[in-house]
Amino acid sequence: MKTLRFVASLVLAGGLAACGGSPSDASIETAELATVEAALDCAAMSKPVYHRIRPTSGDSLYTTNSNEAANAATTYGYTDDRGVAFRAATATGTGLSPVYRIYSPSRGEHFWTIDLAEKQDLVTNGGFTTDEGIGFYASKTADPCLVPVYRYSNTTLRKHRFAITAAERGSLSAAGWTDEGIKLYAAPVTTAPVDTKFTFVVIPDTQNEVVSNSTLIDHRMQWLVNNREALDIRFVMQTGDLMNWDTPDHIQYVRASNALQKLDAAGMPYALAIGNHDTAATCTGGGACPGNVNTNLRNTTTFNTYFPTTRFPSLHGVYEAGKVDNAYHTFTAGGLNWLVLSIELWARTGAVAWAKSVLAAHPNHNVIVITHSHLNSSSNIEQGNGGYGNNSPQYVFDNALKLYPNVRFIFSGHVGSHGYRKTTGAQGNEIHQILTTYHDSANNPTRLIEVDTAANTFSTRVYMPYTNTEKTDGSKFTVSNVSWVR
Repeated sequence: MKTLRFVASLVLAGGLAACGGSPSDASIETAELATVEAALDCAAMSKPVYHRIRPTSGDSLYTTNSNEAANAATTYGYTDDRGVAFRAATATGTGLSPVYRIYSPSRGEHFWTIDLAEKQDLVTNGGFTTDEGIGFYASKTADPCLVPVYRYSNTTLRKHRFAITAAERGSLSAAGWTDEGIKLYAAPVTTAPVDTKFTFVVIPDTQNEVVSNSTLIDHRMQWLVNNREALDIRFVMQTGDLMNWDTPDHIQYVRASNALQKLDAAGMPYALAIGNHDTAATCTGGGACPGNVNTNLRNTTTFNTYFPTTRFPSLHGVYEAGKVDNAYHTFTAGGLNWLVLSIELWARTGAVAWAKSVLAAHPNHNVIVITHSHLNSSSNIEQGNGGYGNNSPQYVFDNALKLYPNVRFIFSGHVGSHGYRKTTGAQGNEIHQILTTYHDSANNPTRLIEVDTAANTFSTRVYMPYTNTEKTDGSKFTVSNVSWVR
């Protein structure tokens, strides 16, 4: 396509010269021709190419298939979500070439190449014996609407990875990866102005609602669905004690599950933390169940039966197979990557170590932590473990959460009504810790957090959809000069 464009430019220039036209006229015609052709490339190169990494091997997955990307963690072990690498086409078009996707079972490595000869050589001599077809379509030559895609190799890991930005390239080079140069051209991630404002939601303890007035939790969920577009709600979270206690008929779980099915049906992503009342540690009336209370605290069989991992489309990893007690979810909003990390109540040391591995593996995500107990009613970090947990919230904070520069929020419930604490992490990042509890059985308090990634702010308030009122107890405030992870 570029050769034809060059010839056409010469013909235009020659024709204008012969007719007495000036060189500037030829430049204008050439520019117009280039613009038309570039627009065709841009229109076709609109599909996001998702990048996922399998931490155990370092292998990368690049796919335009959103379902494959969404299931990459649970199905294939690609738990490191790097968001969208660039944009490409899923069908052939003018000036576009297929990017082949091949796989080596012996090396456990995927490989993408726009060079057919390279593909054939790797299939014949390199052990890439599994031909997975065409991954996407890109350009072999530069264009004003496209960006160069560099390929890096790591001889130790025997893996390959693409990079677009200077930051990505610098990070790979610093880690010892070898720059193999530009291998193709694709569209940048952002092809349109980014909406920098969005809302995420934190639901407090609903234990009293599901016992005595499930109309409240039903009403809240329907209100969220109805106002999703108006508020630009991107994610919903709940900080534990969704239930009050279990019964033989599991009626409280049934009520909570039915309410959350409204979000399921609307395709609204959400994450749940587990409180002490969501476990086998709490029996009818709220008292301790017989037996070892610590063992009972970790018995979340009923919770995971009603809320299995398959119910969370944004889920990308768990600490224990088949359990959402410790889990992480990802989403994109405001032009940035976000990660929601749910940590069990009074966490075990192994769960804390797992949380550290998740934080370390996602340095480019703004992290939102949800856990049942963190701040106490005085807005200080809780020092104890409830007498029957494992490590205290202070231990979790000191040994995991404050160590990583990507942690931005910690939301909790369990005690009091509301609170706020700002702490500077070990690497200079400000960590905003917000308590929302209320234990309301007459209303449905819901914390709304509006983020503006361009203005570097967030504003929060506690709204009660059932009565269309807002808390005036100091739970509403705005924070400026927030340094988001970009």
